[in-house]
Amino acid sequence: REGGSDMKLNIVKEEDGFLEMEVGGEGHTLLNLLQHFLLSNKDVDMAGYSKPHPLMDRSVLYVYTKKDHMKILLKSAGDATKSVNEFLKKFDAQLAKKR
Repeated sequence: REGGSDMKLNIVKEEDGFLEMEVGGEGHTLLNLLQHFLLSNKDVDMAGYSKPHPLMDRSVLYVYTKKDHMKILLKSAGDATKSVNEFLKKFDAQLAKKR
């Protein structure tokens, strides 16, 4: 990202079926998208995030899973990336028609 800070990840708590991770340098846009794809996975019982304070540059992601939470997190991030890329292709195609 131009002018933005780098994303920082910090695993706060990791137990069987639960992950709490701080995400620095990202806001609601990315975390809401990731939460959406986490919740669409049948092996996720609950996923959410909070931004403790609007002036703080960190959020906390919470994920409760039936299986390996790291694999599920990586798959959900990949699914989100694929969805955004598909949107961009369609968006570019529509813009090209307008030119």
